[in-house]
Amino acid sequence: MRVTCPHCGSKAIITSRENVADNVSELYCSCSNTKECGATFVTSLAFKHYLNPPRGDTAQLAASLIKNLPNNIQLDLLGL
Repeated sequence: MRVTCPHCGSKAIITSRENVADNVSELYCSCSNTKECGATFVTSLAFKHYLNPPRGDTAQLAASLIKNLPNNIQLDLLGL
């Protein structure tokens, strides 16, 4: 992950991190362009959503859906 300075666009260095909530952190950063900028700032990092859910979650969801189907449909899905 690359953080850039919001002022000059140079690469920034993450100096520390503070978790503020589940899946949300504040990153304390400093601009690496110390001669011309030298800004320090705080930016947020948050989990938004999955593009592909974890495999275990997908299998568990599928099993739960199948268990709620009538027995004849479950057997049909299995080819029996």
